[in-house]
Amino acid sequence: GWLPASGRGETREWLGVQWSWLTLDGLQHLLLPALNLALFKISLVLRLTRAGVREVLPQEFVKFARAKGLPPMRVMCMHVMRNTMIPVVTVLAMELGSTIAYAVVTESIFAWPGAGKLILDSINMLDRPVVVAYLMVVVVIFVVLNLIVDGLYYLLDPRVRIEASR
Repeated sequence: GWLPASGRGETREWLGVQWSWLTLDGLQHLLLPALNLALFKISLVLRLTRAGVREVLPQEFVKFARAKGLPPMRVMCMHVMRNTMIPVVTVLAMELGSTIAYAVVTESIFAWPGAGKLILDSINMLDRPVVVAYLMVVVVIFVVLNLIVDGLYYLLDPRVRIEASR
């Protein structure tokens, strides 16, 4: 069919590594798992962004920026989106971490070889060191994502910069 339900598809070697996304067959095999992982996350981020924009638009500083004669695109990008992005960045980072952590399920459903197959085989064989190593990697990913989010807060939120300078 157009979109195969399982397997990895044909691969090509590039830089000594087998890649499936370099062939049309590999891309067809990649499409369903990618959509499975991304669609729910995208809808969550879009709803959160929309709600944030609707909350920020009627505020005084947006009206003031428009009254100053700033172009609408600048008002939207520099004033509205900057204030909207604070919760969005948090949710985006946590969703990215959960996508990586729960890719195990997607890999097992679509019969993709990878960390998901490794962790499921390790659980079935009671190979505890591999399970613990996988969990440690997931924890490190979440910690690094939280550190990145904290750094982005410094760039996005002027209140954080004011507190840091005191």
